[in-house]
Amino acid sequence: MAAGLQVTQAEVNAQAGTIARAVFATLSNVSEFKAWLDTVTVGDLETLGFSTADANTLKSAFADLADLAGVFQGSAPARNLPYDYRVFARRLIGVGVY
Repeated sequence: MAAGLQVTQAEVNAQAGTIARAVFATLSNVSEFKAWLDTVTVGDLETLGFSTADANTLKSAFADLADLAGVFQGSAPARNLPYDYRVFARRLIGVGVY
């Protein structure tokens, strides 16, 4: 018997299923939030307290994330050139996190 936790088929299946569900749910949430953002202007976001730069970052981040969700869902083509979808989203999660 080895020390520590032993990996089982059930644990692998549970982890794989949990991660897959999280990806589906998160990308669905991205699409829904982006649809809402499309109805809101930068001026509307400024009224809520966002600076112009922050409002534009929010819109840019979710445009990229929705593009990625579209690729995942098969409703948008993958980009032909390498593209880092994290550029604007990184600005939303804090300095040094990713």
